Amino acid sequence: MEHIGIVMVLLGLLWTCGFAYAHFSAAAKAKAAESWPIAGARVLSSEVRVEESSGNDGGSTTWYNPVVVYKYSVGGREYQGSRLRFGNPRSASRKKADAAIAPYPVGTTPLVRYNPQDPQEAVLETKKPSPVYLVMAPFGLLFVGFGLFWNSIAG
Repeated sequence: MEHIGIVMVLLGLLWTCGFAYAHFSAAAKAKAAESWPIAGARVLSSEVRVEESSGNDGGSTTWYNPVVVYKYSVGGREYQGSRLRFGNPRSASRKKADAAIAPYPVGTTPLVRYNPQDPQEAVLETKKPSPVYLVMAPFGLLFVGFGLFWNSIAG
């Protein structure tokens, strides 16, 4: 029975570290992109993709994912990108997703920032990621607490 507590602690730590890593990694990339070189781009498509996810209770959640596909050139070579910003720009609000793609209608020519070490990596915006991952991270601590509690009553 003590294994249950250990597994809960490990899962909680994995959950917390995973979400914290995702947030801080995206924030670091966004910060680094602020100093990347700039290239002109051309928007090929701009849309909100609707994603449905189902829960075990039979209910579903609708997510709106803003997707902008663009092409740009670096050093005479053409690339295609679709990163709007670092972090997950997906939203439960259609209005927010529409607002995210509004500046990028098909045919417009925004500027992109590209990674000079890897020009295939580009981004339209260098905004900091939303704190959604940081909000999710502490929930893993609940598993840690339950696991420690379980071990204390089992031992």
